[in-house]
Amino acid sequence: MKIPLAWLTLLIPTFLGIIAFFIVVGPGALNPTRLDFAQGVDPFKDYIGWIFFRNAPWTFPLGLNPSYGLEFSNSVVFTDSIPLLAIFFKSIRQFLPEPFQYLGLWTLICFILQAYFAWIIVGLITTNRWAQFFACGLLLFSPPMLWRINQHAALVGHFLILVAWYLILRQVKISNSPTRILAWTALLSVSLLIHFSLFVMVLVMWLTNRIDLLWRSRPIIKKQWPQLVVEIIGMGMILVFLLWQAGYFVMSSGSGAMEGYGFFRMNLLSPFDAKGWSYFMRPLPTLMDYGEGYMYWGLGFLVLWPFAIFQARRFIPAILIFFKQNACLILGLVMMALFAITNHIALGTREIGFAISEQIYTVASIFRASGRFFWPLFYGLSIACLFFVLRGIKSKLLILLMGFAFCIQVIDSSAGWRQLRKNFTIIDKSQHDLQFKDPFWGEAAKHYKKVLLMPPQDKSLGWEQVALYAAKYHLPTNAVFFTRIDAAKRDQAQRQFESQLSQGYWDPSVLYILQANLVLPAYFHFNPNTDLLMNLDGVTVLAPNWKKCATCPPMQDNLRQEMQARIAQIKLDKPISFGKGQLGSEFFNGLGGSWAWPEQWGAWTIGNQAQLMLPLPVSSSPKRLTLNLRAFVTPNHPEQKIEIFIDRMPPVIATLGLFEANQVDLPMPELSPGKQFIEITFSLKNPASPKDVGVGSTDDRRLGIGLVSATYH
Repeated sequence: MKIPLAWLTLLIPTFLGIIAFFIVVGPGALNPTRLDFAQGVDPFKDYIGWIFFRNAPWTFPLGLNPSYGLEFSNSVVFTDSIPLLAIFFKSIRQFLPEPFQYLGLWTLICFILQAYFAWIIVGLITTNRWAQFFACGLLLFSPPMLWRINQHAALVGHFLILVAWYLILRQVKISNSPTRILAWTALLSVSLLIHFSLFVMVLVMWLTNRIDLLWRSRPIIKKQWPQLVVEIIGMGMILVFLLWQAGYFVMSSGSGAMEGYGFFRMNLLSPFDAKGWSYFMRPLPTLMDYGEGYMYWGLGFLVLWPFAIFQARRFIPAILIFFKQNACLILGLVMMALFAITNHIALGTREIGFAISEQIYTVASIFRASGRFFWPLFYGLSIACLFFVLRGIKSKLLILLMGFAFCIQVIDSSAGWRQLRKNFTIIDKSQHDLQFKDPFWGEAAKHYKKVLLMPPQDKSLGWEQVALYAAKYHLPTNAVFFTRIDAAKRDQAQRQFESQLSQGYWDPSVLYILQANLVLPAYFHFNPNTDLLMNLDGVTVLAPNWKKCATCPPMQDNLRQEMQARIAQIKLDKPISFGKGQLGSEFFNGLGGSWAWPEQWGAWTIGNQAQLMLPLPVSSSPKRLTLNLRAFVTPNHPEQKIEIFIDRMPPVIATLGLFEANQVDLPMPELSPGKQFIEITFSLKNPASPKDVGVGSTDDRRLGIGLVSATYH
């Protein structure tokens, strides 16, 4: 019985995609209750965002995730939880097991669709089924796609780029049909609901291809205007609606930009740098890019390229015609490739850079992981390589060459994916194990309506455990990890908390988990007669009104003596060090925000203002305070001007010109009886970033002074 061609077109690549998935990943990932496939920083972040989205009530727009982040919450888009699948599975959540992860299923879908669209693209080039099979396998075992598995789940969806290439290459048959419009609309819509970077790549490919089609249709362009207007307006309305419903617009203007453009780039040697994904090709010495510029072709393609280049001379007229007919597309691909390379051009360990304006840098930093924008050109060149080989070499030699290239692509890349496979076959839920074991946590979940990790911040130290606890008991939380955060909302939440802290107000409906630098302020601003302040299971807990609760079990208030012992270390003429792990590192307000994380010597201020809460020596009345400071000064930025306030006294004004060993003496205010601490505010008049003054290519932190030590006299 002869199998119809349409069935072969579907069955062969589907079978190949499934087999490749089982070889590389293994069947265990398809078990939705196995969480080992959601291990690691990014997969865990994707999964946690999905948990809160699943358990939250429906919202409008649909993608909002209000219980995850609270005051600075956003949407499922900004947890990279693949909105397309998150919204679908939320709609059937009552039928899903607990726990449930769809990252394994998504990866299988990506393998199948990568194989299918590779198969039909190659089918445009050759009718030789064996050659088509091997070429499909080469594109399926694409190292840049496999590299993303269990790192960035949404970005495994390279098939979206292949779909775009298929629509472009097949445009001769469907260029003016409603089918083409519907196909591109569907592709753009789906890519928008998977990952914004992939959407932008596909959008550029559609837009440039559309311009090329218009240029080719110049003689009848007047007749096409109505169709073109309808196409653009209709497609635009659909995409804006999906952007709104997915939750893209929840971010305020400018919050999408982050630091890092120029660092997460593509190295010019990336197509030849296996980074451990080859037994034959040794890793090349290159500048760090955290894998964002990983673009290794694979040994199979590297074998084919000499043959392709040799055969290309036979197709020069066809190449010229293609370039002429697709000039705008080629320009778009080149522009995306240049964006991937960035203004910090790296060749191995060498770098050549040039300045770009602050406005361009801000816009470019929306896609700070720019290295991935080479993917459309990567696949375009891969298809071109296959075209020259498949059309230029005769059948018998062609089958041998393609079979050999496919086999060594699979075998040699196993140096990388075998380790992935090994990781997935070991059931490990350690990252998902809640370490909060004390019975207190269950009782607290009954008593409080929210759990907050303070101070409010994205990616706070220890956020994972707090988020797991909140998810287990369905409590809203601000312990989050976002790909992008609304800085204005976060800053407002921080200011509100600082105001409440200064007033000693703790919301009785909230269970607070405190970072180390808040233990001292909390100690000075809580009511020991009603509130519980303790260390428990490795974290500091403040439970408002716990001692007034008749049904709450008694707990040991174990922090008071510990805090008293720390404060007792502060004495006259004894320096207080602010280095990492030192006593002073617990006294910063806004650590990770207005203060950089402490280093061994101390900590830098970031921005125009920073605050410090400094306990007073017990049973002593200091007359002055000496600060030992660093100043961020360079030949291009020779001084730092600062004002220092103690409580509400007039400021001490200083100009610092030395990088270190700056000393500033501050008179002490008149201390009221029983006062236990002073608040020091640093007002920085001219902070500067290393990037701006030419001593750090990507460090945008606006540094002012570095606090080394303080001594009471």
